This record gives sequence, structure tokens and C-alpha cells, in this order.
Amino acid sequence: MPSADADAWAAPVAAGPVDAVVTLPGSKSLTNRYLVLAALAEEPSRLRAPLRSRDTTLMAAALRALGCRVEDAPAQSADWIVTPGPLSGPASIDCGLAGNVMRFVPPLAGLARGPVAFTGDAHAASRPMAPVLGALRALGVAIDDGGRGGLPFTVAGSGQVRGGEVTL
Repeated sequence: MPSADADAWAAPVAAGPVDAVVTLPGSKSLTNRYLVLAALAEEPSRLRAPLRSRDTTLMAAALRALGCRVEDAPAQSADWIVTPGPLSGPASIDCGLAGNVMRFVPPLAGLARGPVAFTGDAHAASRPMAPVLGALRALGVAIDDGGRGGLPFTVAGSGQVRGGEVTL
């Protein structure tokens, strides 16, 4: 059926059956979640062909700053090897504009021993962090955000988070 939009792109049509293998790119969101889970594991983990993007490299850098190893797998592989380590500060985390880093790493910082400072790109300060920071405070995590409810802020990691029920 012809498109009503003259600027629409006409998708190619195969002349016959297609027999192919297509490698799809990974997911930024899933890659970041896998990185966090691997950082909390008891043994090294291998992430197969994770998506490499600014957000995922910021997450990997955040985990490295806290004491984990995130390395390229040997032998020309596209994989990452994540080796958990004792989470510790002092550390500085650049969130860029990565919402996953802003929201997933502060709880890890609460599990670290020592202060962990969070910064980000200029526009990151306008992103709402108050619900996450409030939830962490409700679990006993000390956070200094200067009353802003957003970046920059510092988590005073005590090595543990007491747990419990929170509402976000």
C-alpha cells in the first residue's frame, strides 16, 4: 500500500526467502542492570556482548570507583568481565545524564564504606532525585544534598543498609 507521506522511506522487499543471522545491539537499560547485579555477586560474572554507550561506560566507571573491576574479556571478545570487590569510598561518581547511574548507584554507595560524591552533566541537576534520596534516608543512609533533592550529593556509606519497606 503506498504511503500518504511523500517523505516516508520505502522498506526494501526481498525477492525470495531470507536466510540470515542478525546480531541485535544490546540494551542500555539491561546492560546497566546486569552490571549492578554482577557488582553485587559473590564471584566474577561475564556480560556477553553488552551495549557499549556513554551510559553503560559511566555505569562501569561508577562501579570501578566503588572497588569493582569491569574489564574487557580476553581474546578479542566483546564481553565484559565484572569482578566484585569490597565497595568503598572515598569515591567520586560522574553520572553524566545517565538516569540508571543516578538511581542505581546511590544504594550501592550506601553499602560502601566511606563518602561517595555524585555529580553529573549540567542538565542532570534538574532531574528529580528526591524520591530516591528520601527512600535511602528512610533506610538509614546518610546523604548530604544541600536540600536540593538532586545532584550534586554525597552518600556517607556505612557499609550496610538496614533494609525495610519504603515507598517511591
